[in-house]
Amino acid sequence: MRRRSAGQPDHEWSDAQRLRYWWQAERDLLLQALDAVPPDAANAPLDEGAWSPQGMAAHRLFWEAEERAAIEEHLGGAFPSLLDFPNGRIDSTNAAAVDSLGDRQLTALVRALGDLRSRTATLVERVPDADLNAQGNPARILLGVALEHDREHRRELEARFGATRNDS
Repeated sequence: MRRRSAGQPDHEWSDAQRLRYWWQAERDLLLQALDAVPPDAANAPLDEGAWSPQGMAAHRLFWEAEERAAIEEHLGGAFPSLLDFPNGRIDSTNAAAVDSLGDRQLTALVRALGDLRSRTATLVERVPDADLNAQGNPARILLGVALEHDREHRRELEARFGATRNDS
């Protein structure tokens, strides 16, 4: 796969290249934003009724595992069950994920998330470009939703703790 180089305009990329780039970039930025959280703020909710950075990291660790499993299903020729996840169960699943993982320290959660993301990235590299270039393809949907999910939480962290930079 062709990687982005300095000065290479985005419009020369295929959808697959663009999607892989932004999927990884948003993941890196979210990890940077979590790393930038002051230790004394790790357990404090970002806003009233919102998760703490620690809870957010637990939430993303849970969903990262689900996204990885979905990519594995796709690579195995099956329709990813995550794409059939019932919307009515999202809130209770999020709460259970934060309850079950949220007692870990933020630094441990960020480390676990980074490790899982590295392993997920090796699977994403195996997804054929044709799948990521095809509108409506399950792999394309999975990566698009994941990058938007990371972007949403990164922006919440940045609103509270300041902007992150993408040095990759």
